[in-house]
Amino acid sequence: MNLETRVLNLYNEKISHGFYFKGNVMDNFLDGVWEPIEAFLNNAVIFLDTLFSPLEILGPGFVIFILAFFVVILTRIIGKLYVTKRYIMLEKDYKHWQGVREEAMKHPDRKKGKALAKNIDQAKLNKAYYDYFFEGLLKHFMVNVLPILLVVSYVTTVYTPSNLLERFGKQWVFSFSFGSSSTINVSSMLWFVICIILSYIIFAILKKVIKKLYAKKSV
Repeated sequence: MNLETRVLNLYNEKISHGFYFKGNVMDNFLDGVWEPIEAFLNNAVIFLDTLFSPLEILGPGFVIFILAFFVVILTRIIGKLYVTKRYIMLEKDYKHWQGVREEAMKHPDRKKGKALAKNIDQAKLNKAYYDYFFEGLLKHFMVNVLPILLVVSYVTTVYTPSNLLERFGKQWVFSFSFGSSSTINVSSMLWFVICIILSYIIFAILKKVIKKLYAKKSV
């Protein structure tokens, strides 16, 4: 083996060991991050099982509906209460530059007003808008989407066809027969989605009714 080949082999060996070391560090880091998350999710499943198990005598469909309605109410409440300082700051910044742009458009010279507005867009308003938009999107995900995804994970883990068969004597939440050859089976996931939609509708109706009652009392 000549000197050049030996040098190349040593170089490749060092590189491969370096990547292996980095891979081990990354794997250990991810394991360390995932372990508390997994523990939290397992405890959450145990807590929900304990909380809702007395309602299972009314059937899995009722329990899943209660879960869906509960998570919808929870997201509405959190949405009202959870507002970060950064979101408020970005909202103020965006509204400020939007107001400045509107004032610029009121300039007597229309061309100069458009030029000023364009400069404001490029310098400040576009960035302020995107920062505000993405912060709002993140807030929406944390408040509205994440809780629903967690409950979806719970429902699809606990109310699988095998678990439903063991606990309730049937593989599906609901089964509808249309003659001897046609049967529609409703899974826990499908029923949860239906319940989420119904819960939003019911919540909107209740909100309107409460507003009307409050308006009548205040008159």
